[in-house]
Amino acid sequence: MNSKIPLSLNVILEDVYPSRGVRMVRTYVRKSARATKYSKSDLKTAVEKIVAGTLTYTAASTMYNIPRPTLYAHSKGSRGMKSNSMGRATVLSPDIEHRLSESLKIMEKYGYGLSRREVLDLVGDFLKTNKIKNSFSKGIPGEDWWLGFARRNNLSIKKPQIVEYSRKKVCDPFIIYNYFDILHKTIKELNLENKPDRIWNLDETSFCLDPSKTKCVGAKGVACTRTTFGSGRENTSVLMACSAAGDKGPPLIIFKGKNIWDKWIGSESLFPGTIYAATNNGWMEKEVFVNYFHKSFIKTTNPSPQNPILLIYDGLSSHINIQLVEIARANNVTILLLPPHSSHLLQPMDLSVFKSIKTSYGLEHGLEIINIKNYLDKN
Repeated sequence: MNSKIPLSLNVILEDVYPSRGVRMVRTYVRKSARATKYSKSDLKTAVEKIVAGTLTYTAASTMYNIPRPTLYAHSKGSRGMKSNSMGRATVLSPDIEHRLSESLKIMEKYGYGLSRREVLDLVGDFLKTNKIKNSFSKGIPGEDWWLGFARRNNLSIKKPQIVEYSRKKVCDPFIIYNYFDILHKTIKELNLENKPDRIWNLDETSFCLDPSKTKCVGAKGVACTRTTFGSGRENTSVLMACSAAGDKGPPLIIFKGKNIWDKWIGSESLFPGTIYAATNNGWMEKEVFVNYFHKSFIKTTNPSPQNPILLIYDGLSSHINIQLVEIARANNVTILLLPPHSSHLLQPMDLSVFKSIKTSYGLEHGLEIINIKNYLDKN
């Protein structure tokens, strides 16, 4: 996904006194008036005058009716400016919560609405990555935090339209037509009509060292065998991007392993700008995809406010996260996700490019085995 909140009179509370069988309500209504007699604007003005040297702490405290310790803490920067809401500060700042909620709305708009559990997991990852102190169990927010966050940012849990289709159901013309309606609307909003060089498609495929799919000739009634280099189950993933005008971006090649060996890297003259990565299973991971998107795709397509980019691809979990959405927004890239399980109908890379590449790869792989050259045992 680096890259890269307040409620009046309601205080989010956790369960207390479990041994006594007492459960405090989730929303608490204050029975008396708030003791604070100053506003946020008064506090800001007082701190500015103290920092500028025009008022002393005592004078500012008397003039604006603000406690001296409060003025001291704010002027020294040991306490941030709170919102106008009453109650304790939230774990995430209002700005971060706003960015998160906006990213969630964008993801929903373009076909990848997250569940409550997925949102909580994302927030937990964010807190861990940024080392933000919190009292959440295992560092992941719970139900109370979610209710407060949703209320503060006008979010709700909605039952989505049925999108967990099989490949058979995805052939429903209403699903296909709806996707093209969204595509047409998005192209029009971005003013990309007759600009095929600004519309890009991205897809990932896997090349397996297992030769089992290659048919070989042999005597009837006798099992056929073929020799392979490694375990026969290692995958090398390739991510490719191209525009509707036929422009190609440097590929991302992901090997299985802890580190990248020099032997695996081809000559720079083969395809300049190729990015290499290694993961435990040879499949895409979120961090790898975000790095590729930020350092390769943005550089290749060079989007700007005057020349935005529309990027279309499937919604695999490794291909979408909050950090990615924020990077895309900051760099004028709009992401449109294909309907689930529809790549066999709507993904042009699957239907044309990868099919011919894999056919050629199978032939070259067979010749490599026969010639037994450039063999490198990873074990």
